[in-house]
Amino acid sequence: MLRRVAITFCLLGGLACAAPKTVAPMNVSPIAPGPDQRVNVSHLYVVVDASASVTEQFPGVKALTQSFVQGMPEGSYEVAAISFGGYKRQTEDLRPFDRAHLREGADNLMHLGEGTPLDRVLAELKPVTEDTFGRGLVIVFSDGRPTDPVGRDLDEEAVLAAAKTLREGWVGELCFHTVQVGDDPQGAAFLKRLSEATSCGSTRASVGIQNVAGLQNFQREIFLGEAARDIALPGPDTDGDGIPNDRDQCPGTPNGVTPDGRGCWVVPGLRFAFDKDEIKPSYYDRLAEMVRVLRENPTMRVRIDGHTDSIGAEEYNQGLSERRAMAVKSYLTSNGIDASRLTAKGFGEEAPAYTNESEEGRAGNRRTEITALER
Repeated sequence: MLRRVAITFCLLGGLACAAPKTVAPMNVSPIAPGPDQRVNVSHLYVVVDASASVTEQFPGVKALTQSFVQGMPEGSYEVAAISFGGYKRQTEDLRPFDRAHLREGADNLMHLGEGTPLDRVLAELKPVTEDTFGRGLVIVFSDGRPTDPVGRDLDEEAVLAAAKTLREGWVGELCFHTVQVGDDPQGAAFLKRLSEATSCGSTRASVGIQNVAGLQNFQREIFLGEAARDIALPGPDTDGDGIPNDRDQCPGTPNGVTPDGRGCWVVPGLRFAFDKDEIKPSYYDRLAEMVRVLRENPTMRVRIDGHTDSIGAEEYNQGLSERRAMAVKSYLTSNGIDASRLTAKGFGEEAPAYTNESEEGRAGNRRTEITALER
């Protein structure tokens, strides 16, 4: 079972190839945001097909994955990866972006063989994504011909149903981007349908990103949010956070911040357990963006807003939300941010960001948000 991951690479492969054929990765540099851009991703999941149907193409898929890792931008997002074939998996758990760690994983990819059970792989991502929110990407490298684990034909609708379940369980925006290995027309048509499971997805042939310019254009599109803005988020964007004014619930988000799908500054991935105000040590790294932004803007003052779900008495939830806000403030002061720049406020259950009718929505409401104050 895939455990929690920040970016998931769906790697397509199988057992060690019978022929010792290798393909060298490209010499690609990491992309970097321009003056008016930022990394617009909180979680990345890469899925690589390493099944028997891509045996001939697998050396190229491995090299493309290695090149993809080299071209990824620096940022405070999380990454996870899964390479699959039949019942076999190679996985990388969700963790903050670490190029050296990801490079090691890409270098060790193997061809796994057997079938192409994309439906099972997407279902295995469910425990990874159901407790996360933000702007997530699922990148799928595959020939687009799903089968069961032993290679028997599989109804494509089963894969699309798994993609729908994954999308509906995500609190925020989740985008599917598919890259076809090989040139099977039926596979291309299916991968297009899979990418359309979300309005912000895209599809392309691997041949189009097997050169430095093509790969970097693809990465700029998915990491910097250019395509998502063009397709799903048209309209003026006064604060430049990638969310148009007519959908931006938090205007005035400062530069350098990765907002959620509402345009609000949240502590990336930080969720509080039910009826708890403690920040688990495993979440400390997720406060790194806030510390960085505050250090880069030494005159900025912010208000830390604590929130709860709707379970429990309103008065109790008000106090709980205040304690959550204070927990974040205490962490920031312990990391060198002057307390005079920080205000903590609780909103209880009165300002939900998501529905309280589902566990996923309630988990999303157990959050903190950051509001930049006038200087």
